[in-house]
Amino acid sequence: MQQVEEHGFVLDLPADYHAATVLAYHGRDPAGPAEWQQGLQLRKGLLLQGCALELQLSFSAASLLVRVRGAASHDWSTLLPVVQQAVLRMAGLDGQREAWLQLSRQQPDAARLLGNKPALWLPLTAEPFEALCWAIIGQQINLSFATALRRSLIQLAGVAIAGSTLLAHPGPAQVAALSAEQLTAQRFSRSKAAYLLGAAQAVLDGRLPLDDMSSQDAAEAENRLLALHGVGPWTARYVMLRGLGFADSAPIGDSGLATALQRFYALPARPDASQTEQLMQVFSPCRSLATLHLWASLTENA
Repeated sequence: MQQVEEHGFVLDLPADYHAATVLAYHGRDPAGPAEWQQGLQLRKGLLLQGCALELQLSFSAASLLVRVRGAASHDWSTLLPVVQQAVLRMAGLDGQREAWLQLSRQQPDAARLLGNKPALWLPLTAEPFEALCWAIIGQQINLSFATALRRSLIQLAGVAIAGSTLLAHPGPAQVAALSAEQLTAQRFSRSKAAYLLGAAQAVLDGRLPLDDMSSQDAAEAENRLLALHGVGPWTARYVMLRGLGFADSAPIGDSGLATALQRFYALPARPDASQTEQLMQVFSPCRSLATLHLWASLTENA
């Protein structure tokens, strides 16, 4: 039995921090084998630098208590700074919100979208490959089926974590090692299986350097993603928004975004992709958080 090591640290939270949005995103699958969420607590299984870890996040009004556990054999001195960056990503503490608040003070449409509601925080996946998997899995299917497929992927390729009942979300090596037949047996279409395996191989062999792409120019990052077989504008923009943390990325082609824009601007019909791109320009350079607020407006105004 592997020896387990545990570390902890505390992050101060802004006075107006709203943990519910962040927890709802990361805990959206109550049966997820890599996540467990209840109240203000989240447990998350993830791979960082090839190490399987469990994060335990406990939110309070003023702070975030973080515990991380895994095999004692890990190089913890190297891992802990990487863990802290993953937590900042997951919690949406990346500075995007301040720019969005500034835009809402200057731009009438942004001000109207925000209204009297608090500005949201934009949670990212713990690491970029998870967002790429989710985006490919979610292509052209409903949320419930996409969640079930993601669950199957983690059960097939997830990595055991020392001292934890969770699985770590698989990395590119674990996904690339799967066969198309293993995925189609879990209700993946043959094309979706091929896209997922191809994307994992592209990350693995360096054609898609996901871990470095957040520091690239947004257009360059988008072109790299679009070069992948099976990745279109929606998939690329979703990965840029949730995985790479670009502040000005609207997932064009998203049906929820189009519906929200139709309501927001009282349009006679849902805008198509070209019209959606044009309508979202007004929210630049904060189209990522504008997207989050537009998605939220669908339930706020229901």
